[in-house]
Amino acid sequence: WPVFLVLHLAAALSLALVRHEGVSVDDFMTLLRGSALYAPTFDKKLSRMLEGDFERPNFPLKHLDKDTKLFIRAAERHALALSSIKGVEQLLERGLLEGLANRDYSALYAVIDRSPPQAEDRDAREADAD
Repeated sequence: WPVFLVLHLAAALSLALVRHEGVSVDDFMTLLRGSALYAPTFDKKLSRMLEGDFERPNFPLKHLDKDTKLFIRAAERHALALSSIKGVEQLLERGLLEGLANRDYSALYAVIDRSPPQAEDRDAREADAD
C-alpha cells in the first residue's frame, strides 16, 4: 500500500510546483498521462486538489494516517529505513491538527501547498517571460 501513498504524495507535490511555476496544469497532465508514471488516481483527485474541495471523502485522511502508522510499526520490526515515510506521517499529522481528519485524503495537497498560487503571480511571471 505504500505505493499508493507515494503516488498520491508525488502527484500533490508535483501539482503544487507546476502551479507555482506557472506551468499549465493541462499540459502537465497531458505529459503525465503519456508516461509510465501515470496512475488513474491522479485524474480522479485532480479537481479536488485544484478546487480545494475535500468534502464527501472517498477515503478520509484519518484512515490514511492510521494505515501509515500501521505500516511504520510493521516495518520497524524489520529495521527498515523509514525516514521518507516518517516525513509523510508528519504531513498527515499536520493535516489532522488542521481539522482535515474527516476530509478526503486528497486534502494532503492542502497541507503540502500552504500558499496556493494567485492569478496575479502567474500574470507577473508570464509578463517577465515576454
